[in-house]
Amino acid sequence: MQKCAHLMLSATARFSHGKIHQKVATPGKTMGAAWSSRHFVNHDYRGNGRGVTVRETGHLSAILEEYMAQVESTLKDPVAREGREKCDGSFTDTFYNTYGMTGVVFSIGDTVIGGEFSGNVEEQHGVLSMEGSFDFYLRDEFADPADIGVEIIDPGETIFESIHRPLDNYLRGRTGLPPRGPQRLGVQTGEPYSITDDWSGTLSGQIYLDPARSAYG
Repeated sequence: MQKCAHLMLSATARFSHGKIHQKVATPGKTMGAAWSSRHFVNHDYRGNGRGVTVRETGHLSAILEEYMAQVESTLKDPVAREGREKCDGSFTDTFYNTYGMTGVVFSIGDTVIGGEFSGNVEEQHGVLSMEGSFDFYLRDEFADPADIGVEIIDPGETIFESIHRPLDNYLRGRTGLPPRGPQRLGVQTGEPYSITDDWSGTLSGQIYLDPARSAYG
């Protein structure tokens, strides 16, 4: 019996063994070490709103790995269904959703990842042979990390500068001493910026035309 209930996605992907791989279409420059949460916040109030790519922050590989772990079957099943509906010829399928990345990159958090599949399918003796390519995108925005309309640059500094320093200066004034210096609030408004990236993958393989005999769709 011919085995064809396999699915795989990769840079040269096959529907095989349920394994999905992707490739970054255009290598990008990573600016040194991967960004920490402080890097994301600093860019919010010092970057003048300039957008960054995920690869620029050094987190693209981790994001792709987590994304693939979440969408292994949800990418395969729609392609299988579209292929069965078309049976012979070319077809496309679009997709997008919000995925939780907080555990991978806290400052990216929940982010939208989507894309489009473009492929061809041919039916022969109850078996569908498919091949095609995926174009993926990620679209996010970094804004207001404290969710209060301003960015808390340093919580410890905020408490000291907003509460302890004014009280200390008041008491020093009562005793005739000069203040310790100008107050520096640890709260500052920032400018939101986009976090985006694009990458691609390809697919080829075979599945049964009859969904009752297939593991996909």
